[in-house]
Amino acid sequence: MRGRFFIIFSTLLFLANLLLGVEKPLIIGKEKGEGELIQPRKFEEGPDGNIYVYDSSDAFIKVYSPDGKFIRKIGGKGEGPGEIKRADGANFGFTHDGKSLFITEYFGGHQWISVLDIKGNFEKAIRLNFKWFGVVKAESLSDGTFLVEVVLSDLKRVEDYFHYVYSHNLLRINEKGEVLKEVLKRAYVSTISMFPGGGDIGNLPFIPCFLWLPLKDNRIIFTDGLSTKFSIYDLSGNKIGELQTPLLEPEKVTSKDLDKWREEKREMLMSRDRSWYETFGKVIDKYKKSIYDKKPNLYDIYSTPEGNILISGLYGNYYLIDQKGKLLSSIKYNANIKITKNFVLFGKEDEDGVLTIYCIKRKGKEAEDLKRLKDI
Repeated sequence: MRGRFFIIFSTLLFLANLLLGVEKPLIIGKEKGEGELIQPRKFEEGPDGNIYVYDSSDAFIKVYSPDGKFIRKIGGKGEGPGEIKRADGANFGFTHDGKSLFITEYFGGHQWISVLDIKGNFEKAIRLNFKWFGVVKAESLSDGTFLVEVVLSDLKRVEDYFHYVYSHNLLRINEKGEVLKEVLKRAYVSTISMFPGGGDIGNLPFIPCFLWLPLKDNRIIFTDGLSTKFSIYDLSGNKIGELQTPLLEPEKVTSKDLDKWREEKREMLMSRDRSWYETFGKVIDKYKKSIYDKKPNLYDIYSTPEGNILISGLYGNYYLIDQKGKLLSSIKYNANIKITKNFVLFGKEDEDGVLTIYCIKRKGKEAEDLKRLKDI
């Protein structure tokens, strides 16, 4: 009886949505088989109009047609250039001319940028002529150079425990991997430990952001999330302006915020391994005052095909602004949204934090297509 009721209810709901004109998004990678997405992370539209999704479950970039059919996979686990050593630290992008795809790695990954053609055939490795832990993110510029974000770790003793200071550096490199210019640099205390050789507890709360985005005229947008204004730099690292945004002012960190973080962190570490917590985890009780007095006011920034900037703010608030800061559209939507040439792609998390990737096809201007998500 309950089964019949569910079927009737589902049918009525489908008919109601049809009559109301509710748009149904396409789900990417839902079919079983080698094209199934288990732990999708980054997703993009490629220069060929197909949809590329990195799946950290098997370290493959999986490619789908505009109607969601699986086409091929690129990369995979391995040691050689064109393969991925550490699945949870990989990232990918496309060269400015649209002819190639590149893969970078962070967290003990490879010290090179793998360049492949769009079909996944290996072309070359840009070996990085500097000693960094790995590349967090890279962007290809029109002159063949790259902007790369790299991280260097340092150690500082504080009383009877240690601060791990992570220096985020934005570098411009050539095709030989040589550093042409250090464009930006910020250093943040990111974690703590009782020991100098490891045993850290993971990220501290309220660490400032290091978010950057190249524009088509070779200007760079940057924010640490501690202001409603973005800074604008040239490729030599000179600050040349600011961009006012609709973002909320950063909230102040309170003692209650820190108490809550400490309690949640303690419970998480103890549930994973109580003996590890007894040896390493108790360092959280020494972190009694937040190093940072403000909470970052955004999660990420993205460029769009029309030259606009999509801001992922707090509490699911998205803002689409032009390069002068004018608000074109906004939406409150609990998803990771990207506007591409032919699609609006978005990923929604389930209760376990696993993303499902959805897609709707573009119909109009970016501001209009962003608003369409309200009805989905």
